[in-house]
Amino acid sequence: MKVAVLVLVLYLTAIAASVTRAGASSDTPDRTLGWGQVRFEGLGPERWAQRYRREHERTLQLRHQLRHRWHPTVEYALRLASAVSGVPLGDLVAVSRCESTFNPFASNGQYRGLFQLHWAPFGFSPFDPIANALSAALTVRHDGGWRQWECKP
Repeated sequence: MKVAVLVLVLYLTAIAASVTRAGASSDTPDRTLGWGQVRFEGLGPERWAQRYRREHERTLQLRHQLRHRWHPTVEYALRLASAVSGVPLGDLVAVSRCESTFNPFASNGQYRGLFQLHWAPFGFSPFDPIANALSAALTVRHDGGWRQWECKP
């Protein structure tokens, strides 16, 4: 609680200082970009503008990359599990269609994921399609069949 109050006081102090600076009149522009952003002190106006544009473009690039991250598909997870384990792709497709209708977020009580596992595959979330498919395929490979599943290929 004390830490939260201290952080709030520091934040409000920083805001008050920036308002005071913004209200003051001076010949040089205020080069403070905002709360938590980089300041470019000691640069001329042209160099400051160039560096600001570069930093702004880099920020936009990183935001674009975060928005368009790679999300594995169910098809990719099944193909990877088949290639790694040697279990036929058709069997994996048939069982996952029956168990979860290809929904990696399916849940039925304690059973979750693409293959409705009741364990956390490799310590990952059971809703991760790659971990779920690999765990199921390697379990089938190790056990020699689909005895743990109600749906059979």
